[in-house]
Amino acid sequence: MKIGEFAKKSGVTVKTLLHYDKIGLLKPSEKTDSGYRIYCEEDLLKLQQITTLKFIGLSLNEISHILHESGENLENMISIQKKALEEKKKHIEAVIDVFNKAQNTAKKNGFLDASNLIDIIKVTNMESRVREQYKTDKNLNIRSNLHSYNVNKIDFDKWCFNQMNFSLNANVLELGCGTGKLWFKNKDYIENTLNITISDFSRSMIRIARNRLKDVYHDFHYEEINAEEIPYNDETFDIIIAQHMIYFVPDIEKALAEIQRVLKPNGVFYVTANSCNSMKELNRLSENFAPNSGLDNNGYSERFDLEHGRGMLEKYFHKVDVEILDGKIIVDKAEPVVSYKASTIQGSSILIGEKKKEFTKYLEEYIKKNGDISITTKTCMFKAMK
Repeated sequence: MKIGEFAKKSGVTVKTLLHYDKIGLLKPSEKTDSGYRIYCEEDLLKLQQITTLKFIGLSLNEISHILHESGENLENMISIQKKALEEKKKHIEAVIDVFNKAQNTAKKNGFLDASNLIDIIKVTNMESRVREQYKTDKNLNIRSNLHSYNVNKIDFDKWCFNQMNFSLNANVLELGCGTGKLWFKNKDYIENTLNITISDFSRSMIRIARNRLKDVYHDFHYEEINAEEIPYNDETFDIIIAQHMIYFVPDIEKALAEIQRVLKPNGVFYVTANSCNSMKELNRLSENFAPNSGLDNNGYSERFDLEHGRGMLEKYFHKVDVEILDGKIIVDKAEPVVSYKASTIQGSSILIGEKKKEFTKYLEEYIKKNGDISITTKTCMFKAMK
């Protein structure tokens, strides 16, 4: 097929096909001596993959990586597209549900209050922003770097591990595994009898965790899991772990109900969160630098934190205890602080270009005047028993 026929058959414009050819995303199978582009049925399959991946929100660069660098075979490619479309469907259904609730409230009260509007904004925006944050481990590593300046040298992952009680032959599920650091840092203390499933909603994070743990002597099971729909039967796990991730779930209540469902009787849910007072000095500096910009908060972590988490958990668990870890970051240079804020969901769209340079200069002047920046850290682990 020549390009005009191919465009007509596929429903894509000639201009789009020319652009795909130019950037190397979809090149025709051949070109004639006179310069005509010739497409075949295989090109049609590639175009279908491109349009599907574009529909679910991936950029052309991301699509190019999947098609040309990931090494996925056809069966896996279809599976990826199908799962992505299912995720999009669930997200759309969640958005519709929020709008229905808002509509009912408006009919009942005659108006929509701020909380309704906030719910709509959060559920329609947060999933894509969170997925963007965790496509790689870059942002996690940047934020870990700032925490390396903490005067409290207790390692957070080792502290968490020591809070957990693993019974013999326990079935363990970790939600939101990230880079797998919990298990890597405690690799010498993992009992061989434990049946551990490591999961994340991000395929990239699962890949990173698997690679990091490949030399750890334990037979981990890896699974891509959305915490709102855990694909296991009732009462499957003795222990479920969620480190600093519950607040990223669009429907926290639904996730907690799912976690309670798949826990065995007397099973324990170990979940970590920040205090609303964590990073308060940095947030104050950010507000002084850019008032009303949204840079002065801890992002989505406010949705489930030390101050409010217990009440949310007590709806689903009969006993909830909490352990607290306090610390203080003291840093005498601006770069780690700027990088930290620029890596966050709220900071990534604000601290770019000249604005990032201005924030760096602002912090450098503060350090010159005060000697350093002192930042409170306060985190916790809830132990919720079914």
